[in-house]
This record gives sequence, structure tokens and C-alpha cells, in this order.
Amino acid sequence: MRLVIARCSVDYAGRLSAHLPLATRLLLLKADGSVLVHSDSLSYKPLNWISPPLGVYFT
Repeated sequence: MRLVIARCSVDYAGRLSAHLPLATRLLLLKADGSVLVHSDSLSYKPLNWISPPLGVYFT
């Protein structure tokens, strides 16, 4: 598992699409290939979670 804290935006396209604007986020990249995106606020549930197969692109 990798934990990444970054100021980033998130765009997801699949069965549905989602856009999260630029903010500080916690990204959990799990060994099974899934990704969870958490906000820097009081919530404990992820804002977005993506199950494999997926592509992760950093720019």
C-alpha cells in the first residue's frame, strides 16, 4: 500500500465520470490495484474509490 498526500485534482471516467477540483488529498494506492481518494476535512469516507483494472496518470 502506498499513501500519497498531495495537492491535486482528480478526474475519473468509467461507467460514471467525476471531477474533484484542486485540493489537498490523501491517495491510497492499494496492492490489489484499487485507489481511494480522501479529502483533508472531517469526513472518514473516501470521496472517490476506483476498483481495478484502472489507469493512474500523474501530470
